[in-house]
Amino acid sequence: MRRHDRANYPLYARWYGDEEVWRLTSWMAEPMRRAAVERLFEDRERSSLDDSFAVHWEGEEEPVGVVSLTNISHANASADLSVIVGDEKDRDKGLGTEAIRILLGYAFEELGLNRVALSVFEFNEAAIHAYEKLGFEREGLLRQALRRDGGFHDAILMSVLAQDWREDEV
Repeated sequence: MRRHDRANYPLYARWYGDEEVWRLTSWMAEPMRRAAVERLFEDRERSSLDDSFAVHWEGEEEPVGVVSLTNISHANASADLSVIVGDEKDRDKGLGTEAIRILLGYAFEELGLNRVALSVFEFNEAAIHAYEKLGFEREGLLRQALRRDGGFHDAILMSVLAQDWREDEV
Protein backbone atom coordinates (compact mmCIF):
# COMPACT_ATOMS: atom_id res chain seq x y z
CA MET A 1 0.00 0.00 0.00
CA ARG A 2 1.17 3.48 -0.82
CA ARG A 3 -0.17 7.01 -0.61
CA HIS A 4 -2.02 8.13 -3.71
CA ASP A 5 -0.19 9.73 -6.62
CA ARG A 6 -2.25 12.22 -8.63
CA ALA A 7 -0.86 10.65 -11.79
CA ASN A 8 -3.06 7.62 -10.99
CA TYR A 9 -6.33 9.58 -10.87
CA PRO A 10 -7.18 8.77 -14.52
CA LEU A 11 -6.77 5.07 -13.69
CA TYR A 12 -9.01 5.48 -10.63
CA ALA A 13 -11.56 7.23 -12.84
CA ARG A 14 -11.61 4.19 -15.13
CA TRP A 15 -12.23 1.89 -12.13
CA TYR A 16 -14.87 4.05 -10.47
CA GLY A 17 -16.54 4.51 -13.84
CA ASP A 18 -16.63 0.76 -14.44
CA GLU A 19 -20.17 -0.66 -14.43
CA GLU A 20 -19.27 -3.77 -12.39
CA VAL A 21 -17.22 -1.91 -9.76
CA TRP A 22 -20.15 0.48 -9.40
CA ARG A 23 -22.68 -2.37 -9.16
CA LEU A 24 -20.74 -4.19 -6.44
CA THR A 25 -19.50 -1.29 -4.31
CA SER A 26 -21.18 2.07 -4.86
CA TRP A 27 -24.18 3.72 -3.27
CA MET A 28 -24.22 6.27 -6.11
CA ALA A 29 -26.96 6.30 -8.73
CA GLU A 30 -24.49 5.63 -11.55
CA PRO A 31 -20.79 5.05 -12.15
CA MET A 32 -18.66 8.09 -11.37
CA ARG A 33 -17.33 10.43 -14.04
CA ARG A 34 -13.66 11.38 -14.16
CA ALA A 35 -14.08 14.87 -12.67
CA ALA A 36 -16.04 13.45 -9.71
CA VAL A 37 -13.37 10.80 -9.05
CA GLU A 38 -10.60 13.39 -9.13
CA ARG A 39 -12.59 15.58 -6.72
CA LEU A 40 -13.16 12.58 -4.43
CA PHE A 41 -9.46 11.85 -4.12
CA GLU A 42 -8.50 15.51 -3.79
CA ASP A 43 -11.04 15.77 -0.96
CA ARG A 44 -9.67 12.62 0.69
CA GLU A 45 -6.18 14.09 0.47
CA ARG A 46 -7.24 17.22 2.37
CA SER A 47 -9.62 15.57 4.81
CA SER A 48 -8.76 14.79 8.42
CA LEU A 49 -11.66 12.30 8.39
CA ASP A 50 -10.31 10.08 5.59
CA ASP A 51 -7.12 8.09 5.12
CA SER A 52 -6.77 6.41 1.75
CA PHE A 53 -4.14 4.27 0.03
CA ALA A 54 -3.36 2.82 -3.38
CA VAL A 55 -3.06 -0.97 -3.40
CA HIS A 56 -0.16 -2.43 -5.38
CA TRP A 57 1.11 -5.90 -6.15
CA GLU A 58 4.49 -6.16 -4.47
CA GLY A 59 7.19 -4.62 -6.64
CA GLU A 60 4.71 -3.13 -9.13
CA GLU A 61 4.40 0.59 -9.84
CA GLU A 62 0.84 0.71 -11.13
CA PRO A 63 -1.84 0.37 -8.45
CA VAL A 64 -4.54 -2.27 -8.74
CA GLY A 65 -6.96 -0.96 -6.13
CA VAL A 66 -7.86 1.51 -3.43
CA VAL A 67 -8.45 0.92 0.29
CA SER A 68 -9.67 3.68 2.58
CA LEU A 69 -10.72 4.54 6.09
CA THR A 70 -13.48 7.15 5.94
CA ASN A 71 -15.50 9.01 8.54
CA ILE A 72 -12.67 8.61 11.03
CA SER A 73 -13.88 9.62 14.47
CA HIS A 74 -11.14 9.92 17.07
CA ALA A 75 -13.80 10.81 19.65
CA ASN A 76 -15.44 7.42 19.08
CA ALA A 77 -12.28 5.56 17.97
CA SER A 78 -14.07 4.36 14.86
CA ALA A 79 -14.01 4.55 11.07
CA ASP A 80 -15.67 3.09 8.00
CA LEU A 81 -13.79 1.01 5.46
CA SER A 82 -14.06 0.93 1.69
CA VAL A 83 -12.08 -1.11 -0.81
CA ILE A 84 -12.07 -1.75 -4.54
CA VAL A 85 -9.86 -3.86 -6.75
CA GLY A 86 -10.10 -2.11 -10.08
CA ASP A 87 -9.56 -4.57 -12.91
CA GLU A 88 -11.37 -7.88 -13.09
CA LYS A 89 -8.10 -9.73 -13.76
CA ASP A 90 -6.80 -8.69 -10.32
CA ARG A 91 -9.91 -9.76 -8.38
CA ASP A 92 -10.40 -13.00 -6.45
CA LYS A 93 -6.68 -13.37 -5.80
CA GLY A 94 -6.63 -12.28 -2.15
CA LEU A 95 -5.21 -8.83 -2.81
CA GLY A 96 -8.20 -6.93 -1.40
CA THR A 97 -8.24 -9.18 1.67
CA GLU A 98 -4.54 -8.60 2.30
CA ALA A 99 -4.91 -4.83 1.80
CA ILE A 100 -7.74 -4.79 4.36
CA ARG A 101 -5.65 -6.85 6.80
CA ILE A 102 -2.83 -4.29 6.53
CA LEU A 103 -5.27 -1.38 6.84
CA LEU A 104 -6.84 -2.91 9.97
CA GLY A 105 -3.39 -3.20 11.53
CA TYR A 106 -2.85 0.48 10.78
CA ALA A 107 -6.32 1.42 12.08
CA PHE A 108 -6.02 -0.49 15.36
CA GLU A 109 -2.30 -0.30 16.11
CA GLU A 110 -1.27 3.09 14.75
CA LEU A 111 -4.46 5.16 14.82
CA GLY A 112 -5.72 3.56 18.03
CA LEU A 113 -9.20 2.90 16.66
CA ASN A 114 -11.54 0.46 18.41
CA ARG A 115 -14.02 -0.25 15.60
CA VAL A 116 -13.96 -0.41 11.82
CA ALA A 117 -17.28 -0.83 10.01
CA LEU A 118 -18.51 -1.26 6.46
CA SER A 119 -21.59 -1.94 4.41
CA VAL A 120 -21.71 -4.59 1.71
CA PHE A 121 -24.47 -5.43 -0.72
CA GLU A 122 -26.13 -8.81 -0.18
CA PHE A 123 -25.26 -10.03 -3.68
CA ASN A 124 -21.52 -9.38 -3.25
CA GLU A 125 -20.91 -12.82 -1.75
CA ALA A 126 -17.17 -12.88 -2.42
CA ALA A 127 -16.71 -9.67 -0.43
CA ILE A 128 -18.90 -10.90 2.42
CA HIS A 129 -16.82 -14.08 2.66
CA ALA A 130 -13.56 -12.07 2.66
CA TYR A 131 -14.82 -9.72 5.37
CA GLU A 132 -15.95 -12.62 7.56
CA LYS A 133 -12.54 -14.27 7.08
CA LEU A 134 -10.97 -11.06 8.42
CA GLY A 135 -13.13 -11.12 11.55
CA PHE A 136 -15.93 -8.77 10.53
CA GLU A 137 -19.28 -9.70 12.05
CA ARG A 138 -22.72 -8.95 10.73
CA GLU A 139 -24.41 -6.43 12.96
CA GLY A 140 -27.31 -5.10 10.98
CA LEU A 141 -29.23 -4.89 7.79
CA LEU A 142 -30.48 -2.01 5.71
CA ARG A 143 -33.50 -3.62 4.13
CA GLN A 144 -34.01 -2.98 0.41
CA ALA A 145 -31.67 0.01 0.65
CA LEU A 146 -30.17 -0.32 -2.81
CA ARG A 147 -31.69 -0.45 -6.28
CA ARG A 148 -29.71 -2.63 -8.66
CA ASP A 149 -30.44 -5.05 -11.47
CA GLY A 150 -34.10 -4.05 -11.68
CA GLY A 151 -34.88 -4.63 -8.01
CA PHE A 152 -34.15 -3.65 -4.44
CA HIS A 153 -31.43 -5.28 -2.36
CA ASP A 154 -30.34 -5.31 1.26
CA ALA A 155 -27.08 -3.86 2.49
CA ILE A 156 -25.38 -5.77 5.28
CA LEU A 157 -23.68 -3.77 8.03
CA MET A 158 -20.52 -5.38 9.39
CA SER A 159 -17.78 -4.38 11.82
CA VAL A 160 -14.67 -5.66 13.49
CA LEU A 161 -13.46 -4.54 16.91
CA ALA A 162 -9.81 -4.09 17.85
CA GLN A 163 -9.98 -6.76 20.57
CA ASP A 164 -11.48 -9.33 18.18
CA TRP A 165 -9.02 -8.49 15.43
CA ARG A 166 -6.05 -8.85 17.79
CA GLU A 167 -7.32 -12.26 18.93
CA ASP A 168 -7.65 -13.40 15.32
CA GLU A 169 -4.16 -12.12 14.46
CA VAL A 170 -2.47 -14.09 17.27
